[in-house]
Amino acid sequence: MLQSSRLSLQAVLEAANVEIATGNAREIGQSLLGVVGVLADNLGLRKALADSSESAEKKQGLLRAVFGAQVPESALTIASVAVGQRWARTQDFVTSLEVAGVTAIAAAAQELGQLGQVEEEIFRFARLLESDHELSRALDSDAGADAKRALVENLLAGKASPDTITLVEHAAVHPRGLRVAIALDHFSDILAARQQRSVADVTVAKPLTPAQTERLAAALAANYGRELVLNVQVDPEVLGGVRVQVGDEVMNSTVADRLAEVHRKLAS
Repeated sequence: MLQSSRLSLQAVLEAANVEIATGNAREIGQSLLGVVGVLADNLGLRKALADSSESAEKKQGLLRAVFGAQVPESALTIASVAVGQRWARTQDFVTSLEVAGVTAIAAAAQELGQLGQVEEEIFRFARLLESDHELSRALDSDAGADAKRALVENLLAGKASPDTITLVEHAAVHPRGLRVAIALDHFSDILAARQQRSVADVTVAKPLTPAQTERLAAALAANYGRELVLNVQVDPEVLGGVRVQVGDEVMNSTVADRLAEVHRKLAS
């Protein structure tokens, strides 16, 4: 995302945090995701609302004409801030509303003490999609929205929180050019950011004990200067050691990686 869009996103999130603080975070989040869904299906509308050559007042008038009767004032206020910004790309404008919506859902879960649960469920479902290619194809297909919602409900109803189901359904029905697993990974980052944390993807050869998990979390927090959410995956192929990825940064001390490095040196 280019500098102008990053600054605009910051303004949208600041507006979202103000509205979220007044309450009804879940309604705000669901409404913003609903707006994103409409924009995802209407190229002309999203271009018109993100057009930097038009005045903010004209775009805000269009926004209210289209969504005023459907969207609560709190969510409309956030969207009005978004249309008043300058965006490098139209997709950045839509993404800002999606990020604000997911942030509001995260705030609602946080109020109930369920944010960690939602983070974990989103992460696990994304990993399921990566391992179950048939399920991934079904959700990434061009199937209708109702069919995808029914599939998600069938998989998660009674097994995951309502906020998790909301986010998975949105990712499946409105992927906006992304695979559902990738969209959910982005949502995981937003959920973590709600508590000013980052997600550390940890791969180990065998399950960690609670004491090992605690020590690893403390070591990573000391290294990064902030608390990290640990998503631990077990992969016997790493043989031993641990692989940690935080964003684009990878720390790898697995036996498999060290053996591969030896082979590379011998080959050269």
